[in-house]
Amino acid sequence: MPSCAFVTFGCKINQYDTQAIREEIIDLGYQESRDPSAVDLLIINSCTVTERAGEKVGEKIRSLTRKNPAAQVIVTGCISDDDRIRLEKIPQVVHLIGNEEKHRVAEILQGAPLLEKKPRRNSRAIFDLQIHRFEGRTRAFLKIQDGCDSFCSYCIIPYLRGGSRSRDHLPVLEEAKRLVEEGGFRELVLTGIHLRQWGLDRGLEDGLARLMLDLRQIPGLDRVRLSSIGEGAFSEAFLGAFQADRGLCRFFHVPLQSGSERILRRMRRDYSIDEYIEAMERVHQQLPGSVLATDVIVGFPGETEQDFEMTLQLLDRLRFVKVHLFPYSPRPRTIAARLDDHVSIETRQQRMIRAREFCEQLQQRELERRIGDRVEVLIEKEATEKQTNEDRRPVAEGLSREGLRVQFDDADGTLRRGVEVDGILDRCRGPKMVATKLAIGSGQERQR
Repeated sequence: MPSCAFVTFGCKINQYDTQAIREEIIDLGYQESRDPSAVDLLIINSCTVTERAGEKVGEKIRSLTRKNPAAQVIVTGCISDDDRIRLEKIPQVVHLIGNEEKHRVAEILQGAPLLEKKPRRNSRAIFDLQIHRFEGRTRAFLKIQDGCDSFCSYCIIPYLRGGSRSRDHLPVLEEAKRLVEEGGFRELVLTGIHLRQWGLDRGLEDGLARLMLDLRQIPGLDRVRLSSIGEGAFSEAFLGAFQADRGLCRFFHVPLQSGSERILRRMRRDYSIDEYIEAMERVHQQLPGSVLATDVIVGFPGETEQDFEMTLQLLDRLRFVKVHLFPYSPRPRTIAARLDDHVSIETRQQRMIRAREFCEQLQQRELERRIGDRVEVLIEKEATEKQTNEDRRPVAEGLSREGLRVQFDDADGTLRRGVEVDGILDRCRGPKMVATKLAIGSGQERQR
């Protein structure tokens, strides 16, 4: 029996796609191995959101093929022209399959040729990839959207993934039901390149709210979470869905990128600072207890010290619990790479240090505000000899509905992976919370 291994870079969409490809390859008779240095076939799902990300893919492949020179390598996912030039020089790479043909990996492996004429940017064939399970996870990702129509000045993803396309309502529900019934998942995480655009290509306004509520009607599905969402999604219908159903997790990752209106325009983002503030304040008002997370690019071309300070001030005002910081990295062939006034590497590095310190303090403050709150936590890590608290007592760890990492003292060993536990938050332990458990296994009906 031939053996295979999978390596995934980048976003949750890639993790979903890898799982779908894994199932198809295994159905061909391959046996998966966790040791990529001793397999016949390596499937690499690539990310090239930054030039450095693309370089890391090539470095990883060279490292793996040095250890296993006999392996055949198939690379799929986001592959830029520069990546292709690098990867074509690696003898073991037998196929480079872009996102437009990612759903054909299994048939190409069997001898089918790559298409001479690539599918259109709005092709829905990418949704031919489906999953029945999700290896090694207590939460399953469910892809409902792909592609992007925004064309931010620093990003090449729309050119590599095509325009925004929404997966049809019924197939989403069918796959969700399968994951719950066959995989036993109690939580699904909806993923996409630009989730806010789900349904717009099908003429649906506020379709995402309806989809989430329909998903919650599936018996056994206790929690539905969004991976990342744009500020334009927070309509009254959207917020009303979360008010109506506590099983819709009140965790919102809403990319900001900059707190400066001038820099947002240079980035070609499709919202203003006022629109963003209004959306986040609406969340705080109508969905109290929600956790907000965001992305920020530090040192974008033209960013002044004042622009940088405006970003920090806005993060503080909107009370973000989690901030993902990225130093700006020029991406060849993007508009941003051709802008003037590039910030020096030294200044970018200094601002990153300051931003990290600021965000760590902000996170600590916001976590401390939550001490005394009641939470429902899906256990992901059971207590082990290595997983202990400061008193060397075993602890179990999981994720609350609000996206908080929470630990429980579990000296009696009652907390098992995949169960939901009610608890009261007692204190902070770095970026995590510590809670006292109240009850194990909350009922689905109680959450409706």
